[in-house]
Amino acid sequence: MVRLVLAAAAAAVVGGGCAAPQADRLPRANLVTGGTGSDWYRIGSAIAERTNGHFVGQPVTAVPGAGGISNPARIGRMPGDFGISFLSFLRAATRGESPYRQPFPDLRHVATLLQNKLHMIAAPRLGVTSLDEIVTRRMGVRIGTGPPGSAEEFLLRESLTALGASYEDLRAWGGRIDLLGSGERADLFRDGHIDLIVFHAADPSALVTELMVSHPGVFLALGARVRETLESQWDVQSLTLSSGRYPNLNADVATVGLDFGLFTTAELSHELVYTMVKVIDESRPYLETVHIGFRQWDAQRMVRNGGVPTHPGALAYYREKGWIGR
Repeated sequence: MVRLVLAAAAAAVVGGGCAAPQADRLPRANLVTGGTGSDWYRIGSAIAERTNGHFVGQPVTAVPGAGGISNPARIGRMPGDFGISFLSFLRAATRGESPYRQPFPDLRHVATLLQNKLHMIAAPRLGVTSLDEIVTRRMGVRIGTGPPGSAEEFLLRESLTALGASYEDLRAWGGRIDLLGSGERADLFRDGHIDLIVFHAADPSALVTELMVSHPGVFLALGARVRETLESQWDVQSLTLSSGRYPNLNADVATVGLDFGLFTTAELSHELVYTMVKVIDESRPYLETVHIGFRQWDAQRMVRNGGVPTHPGALAYYREKGWIGR
């Protein structure tokens, strides 16, 4: 049952004092993130740890998830957990729009965090600077991207479609598509077993930075045709990987990306959601050590719900801060 917290208890729960006795009766909730070792997993684990510090019983556990497309459907079918996803897909899931086959109207926005950008990195031996060139030249390229349900796999497939190509075409040209976790992709790229690696991550990504130090590659641009198609069909944003953001990135590279954040379902505890958003707002110095993207982060971004209803616990905190009207 969703209950508002009594004023005295709320002060104890969220003010850094003793945990409230009733907190031990909160239902356990997973926080479904990305693959083990991913930015989402590290960020989700940090948020869960900080939130648990205010409660008896450690109610939140960060667990790996399949990705930004899969997580809303997973939590929509099994309510009572938190998840991380992209706002565009979260909105589509609440409405039952493609790529979802049914609506999940009880999904609720909690807090928008960072922005992910599509990174496509090619081995220098390919001699290309854009995805368009690979399609135009019908190159048999070995590509490593994320598993089904991940944003990088989805955006790669849709980018190829915008160029009039498909996975089947790539295979016919002598190429290969490997659907892998982040670490596996990086290892295969280092060893020369794949020619093009794809990530969708907040920049700068620690994994990409480490990879570029040990095995430099060429960041591929997305042409205007692809970016415009993705913008119109999937509400992505045209973005830039800025020069100097990574080793060997010496010029701006055009790409696309999506905002990601936390979500849950309507029945989750008001006090747990309230505490989580308060913790995020007040933990910026700590979050900066978890991911460098928080150094440029504006906490008021949390309120941007992308057209998805916001959970009442989060709304209560945002109203207290004056970030939204009452």
